[in-house]
Amino acid sequence: MDRTTDSRFLEIKGLKWLPWVGSQFDSLDTQNKLLIVGESHYHDNTPESIEIHNSPTFTREVIEELAIERWYYGTKIFPNLHRALFRNDDFDSSTFWNLVSFYNFIQRPMETNKGRPSYEDFYSGWFPFLEIMKLLKPKTCLFIGTSAANLLANALQETEYSTEGVKWEDYISNAYAKTATVRHSEGTETQLIFIRHTSQIFSWAKWNEYLQKKMPHELSWFSEQLQT
Repeated sequence: MDRTTDSRFLEIKGLKWLPWVGSQFDSLDTQNKLLIVGESHYHDNTPESIEIHNSPTFTREVIEELAIERWYYGTKIFPNLHRALFRNDDFDSSTFWNLVSFYNFIQRPMETNKGRPSYEDFYSGWFPFLEIMKLLKPKTCLFIGTSAANLLANALQETEYSTEGVKWEDYISNAYAKTATVRHSEGTETQLIFIRHTSQIFSWAKWNEYLQKKMPHELSWFSEQLQT
């Protein structure tokens, strides 16, 4: 993304952190555009941590350090996500992450690692997300966590988007997978897939089986790119 596009992101009401946009993302065909959606960032309530989280590039720094460099710091979010997508965590992470985009749904930091977003966080989170989606134009959005799905229909009532509702699907690792199709008034549509948060008790093999059913084209295409 260039500075012009970043300036458009920063005009979005309620946006605190710029999304990660891979260097190859804009050049992809629409059918291959995947937006991965994280849930929350957490600071430890120290001045240093608060300052870091106040940077508009914080989400991008997380992707660079945790997802690409694999500095996991004991967290399971990205190794579990990688395995849910590709059944392993030893592929070329730089190639993959430069093909996708990533956005953090809750646009305020939790004050401890045990903090949870509120109802209002999930409801209001849809509005900047939809603006991000409008700019990035992904075909598929993969949500790490299922809670945001519960507020989708209510939030869309105030927008140019509509949905026929959220479908509750396979029950895996003590959570129901959820899906929805979001349509813009101009006729475009985007598939939303919600999986259990990958930081928790997470059966990546079973979630991989599920994702193979829900986004087979995307997973096959990414696997091809990782082999070249």
